[in-house]
Amino acid sequence: MSDILIARQLSPFSLHWQEPLATQLRFQYELPGQLANRLLNVELGLFLLAELLPMAPPQALPNLLNGEGAVYGDRPVWKPRQHRYLNRARALLAPYQDRAVWLTALAKYDSLPTSLRAFCEHSAGSCGSEVSRSNLRNREELFRKALA
Repeated sequence: MSDILIARQLSPFSLHWQEPLATQLRFQYELPGQLANRLLNVELGLFLLAELLPMAPPQALPNLLNGEGAVYGDRPVWKPRQHRYLNRARALLAPYQDRAVWLTALAKYDSLPTSLRAFCEHSAGSCGSEVSRSNLRNREELFRKALA
C-alpha cells in the first residue's frame, strides 16, 4: 500500500468525518452523548445504498459492505466513483458489516423524531419539510466528502 493511501486512511478526517455537523446537531437538538455521530453513521449507510443500489432495502447494507448476497451479485455496472464510495464506506462503516449491529442501529434511527432524520422510509429527503433543504444539502455534502 502506498504511503499516500496509508496517510489518507489514517487522516483525522477519516476518523472524525462527522464533524462539525455532529457537534452542530448535538447542540441544536440537545442530543445526548454520541447520538449525533450514530445518526450520521446510519445516514451514511443509507446514503451509500441510495447511491449504489437505490432499489435495495436498507437491510441490504451488510451484504453490500461484505460483497455478498443477491443484492450485491445483481448490482449494476458502477462508475469508478461508486467503487471508491464502497471501498471508503467499508472502512468508515466497518461495524455495520455485522447484520445484527446494522439492524439494531437502523431500528434506533427509525425511533428518532422525523425532525432529526434526513431519511424517512429510507429515502433521502422524504421526511417532508421537517428537515430543511439546507440541512439536507449539508448532510449530502458531508456524505460525499466522507466517501470521496
